[in-house]
Amino acid sequence: MKRVLLISICFSLLITTFISCRKDECDDDSNEDKFLYVLTNNVDSNAVLTYRRSNTDGSLTYLSKTYTGGKGTGLPLMSQGPISISNNKKWVLAVNAGNNTISAFKITDKGLKLTSTISSNGNKPVSVTCFNNLVYVVNANDNGNVSGYNLSDNGILAEIQNAVATLDTTATNPAQISFLPDGKMLAITLKTTNKIIAYNLNDNGTLGEKFSLASNSPRPYGFAIGQQGNIYVSEAVQSAMSVYNITPTGITAVAGPLLTNQTSACWAATTPNGKYIYIVNANSNSITGYTINSLTSYTIMQPNGITAMTGIKPLDIAISEYSMFAYVLNYDDQSIRVFNVTPTGGLEKTEDKFNLPAGSVGIAVK
Repeated sequence: MKRVLLISICFSLLITTFISCRKDECDDDSNEDKFLYVLTNNVDSNAVLTYRRSNTDGSLTYLSKTYTGGKGTGLPLMSQGPISISNNKKWVLAVNAGNNTISAFKITDKGLKLTSTISSNGNKPVSVTCFNNLVYVVNANDNGNVSGYNLSDNGILAEIQNAVATLDTTATNPAQISFLPDGKMLAITLKTTNKIIAYNLNDNGTLGEKFSLASNSPRPYGFAIGQQGNIYVSEAVQSAMSVYNITPTGITAVAGPLLTNQTSACWAATTPNGKYIYIVNANSNSITGYTINSLTSYTIMQPNGITAMTGIKPLDIAISEYSMFAYVLNYDDQSIRVFNVTPTGGLEKTEDKFNLPAGSVGIAVK
């Protein structure tokens, strides 16, 4: 009788645990601290704000403010990725566009710890990316350039020799730089010259062969990394999304331009489960969602392109690692809008977090 009772109790506990969280959240990492980071871009003392994220509804609770040791511009950087998290979830990287530096932070359960600030080797850094202990930044002014760094185990940034390259012979106005998932290639969008470019990386972290492809439509902006070398690029002039495939031998156009039926597509995010893509339309304060049918086939969720409305002048989007919540930074509202991602890819607003510092740009989630 006691054995039957014990089995019954264990079974009840198992069922309770199962129904108390969504499947995507119930894994070995479900008890890890979850955070959202915002770059203040303050002209006097740039800083990163840290918020705790709820596992149940995605809501945000302010935790701390950590100074970068650099300066911002106080104005929109018109880029994606001015703040980013390393693939191993150990580091946060941020740009200081006001004094041409970048900063590294160690992630702790109490917030961030600044470990290093170093020159960006260019003018106006706007996007930064980190894979394990390799960091690259893209600088927007002049003709634009990229610069590479090693990040030591204690968080100190050091320049990699012969890892600086000018992007083109004319002004390029880059919008984003990001590692591909295996860390062996970089992708960059160039708004002024309407190009998607990529670099192979050598074993020592220096830049290898460069590839370039004209974008499907003008002004390629922010992009999201997909599966098997695909990247999803927002293209602002036509307000569209295009898909490109990047391999060690080159770049090819896969799909698009797929119109958002809204205005000024500028930022992009994909759910980590590989099911959905979201494009943020800056001038219509909206998000357009697409369903990923295959690597080459995509369907817009709503014919009018409105999967959800944002706050005023959205500047960035990030999605939680288990595809449960989406977060949009709104520049004019000085807010973050929180959405629940439904099983069919819909976005249900759950919270607006106001009172961000004026001029804040860029969000990243862990």
